[in-house]
Amino acid sequence: MATDLQPQGVPASPAPAAELPGWTGGRVAALVAGTLLALVCFGLLAGSAFLTWADLTVMRNGYLTVGSGSYATSGYALASDPVELRDGWGWLGRIVGDVRIEVTSANPAKQIFVAIGPADDVSRYLDGVSYAAVSAVGDPTAAEHTGSVVPAPPGRAVKWAAHVTGTGTQALRWTTRSGTWMAIVMNPDGSKGVTARFQLAVSSPVLPALAAELLAAAFFVGWPAALLIIVPVRRVARGG
Repeated sequence: MATDLQPQGVPASPAPAAELPGWTGGRVAALVAGTLLALVCFGLLAGSAFLTWADLTVMRNGYLTVGSGSYATSGYALASDPVELRDGWGWLGRIVGDVRIEVTSANPAKQIFVAIGPADDVSRYLDGVSYAAVSAVGDPTAAEHTGSVVPAPPGRAVKWAAHVTGTGTQALRWTTRSGTWMAIVMNPDGSKGVTARFQLAVSSPVLPALAAELLAAAFFVGWPAALLIIVPVRRVARGG
C-alpha cells in the first residue's frame, strides 16, 4: 500500500499548456508575418495617396510654395544668406526639380533685378556695401549690413547663374546645381532703396511617378500579406 502513495515533498507534474484548437506554431507565425506586411502595405498606400493629393491640390502651376515674405532696405540690395548644395539637393534631388523665386517690387512701375550666383562672387560684390541679408524666405526680419561702398550696376558685375530684370512680378527659375549660392535683389542701376515681396517655390515633376511606384509596391506587399492572413484563418475555421 505504501508504494502506491505519492512521495512526500515531490510536486505533481504541471498540466501541459492549453493550445487554441488548430493554431499551430506555423499558423501563428504566418498570421503575425501577414499582419506586419499588411501594415507596410497600408503605409505605402497612404504615401501614394498623399503624393497624389499633393500633386493635384497643393502644387500650383507645377510648383509648391515653400516660403514668402516682404522685405525692405535703405541699402543697395536684398540678399540671401549663402546656401550650400551638395550633389544638388542630395536625396531631395530625386524629388525637387527647379527653384522659382518670384519678386514683386513695391513700386509696380519700377524695374527690379533678381539673380542667383556663386556665393563667393556675390560676397565679393557686396563687400563694403550697405545691404540686408535674408536668412530664409518667410523669416520676419532681415539683418542689415552697413557699408560705404557704392556698387556697380549688378547686370554684369557677377557671372550670374540666372537673372531676370523687369517691372511688376519677376519670376526667376533656376535648376539647382552643386555649390554654394546666393540670391540677390537690386535696382538695375545699382541705386539705393529696395522694397519687394518674395515667394519661393520648388517644382517636383516626379510626384506622379513616385505615387505610382508606391502603389505598385503596395500591391506586391499586399497580396502575400493577404495570403499569410487568410490561409491559416480559413484552415483553423475548417478545423484542419
